[in-house]
Amino acid sequence: MRRKLKVRCAIPSQEAAGGMEYKLFDVEVEGEVTVLDVLKMLYCEKDERIAFHSFCGQGLCAGCMVELNGRRVLSCVTLASDRMEIKPILD
Repeated sequence: MRRKLKVRCAIPSQEAAGGMEYKLFDVEVEGEVTVLDVLKMLYCEKDERIAFHSFCGQGLCAGCMVELNGRRVLSCVTLASDRMEIKPILD
């Protein structure tokens, strides 16, 4: 089943305060996808400035950790949902 997600994502910006600007995207997905899948779609289809890490893809290395709606999660094992806010962990 195809569905549309609204995703607010932090993007590196030299002009914005704090070095990040937020941009709202509409993403169409098929079935269950992870937050990492959405980040890859956004990077490939919408904005190449989106920056993220991914290594093992199995939730073992913690390289893909992001802040999702105020919580730290592993993006490769967390299912995507509508109205997500994704930003990098900078500390």
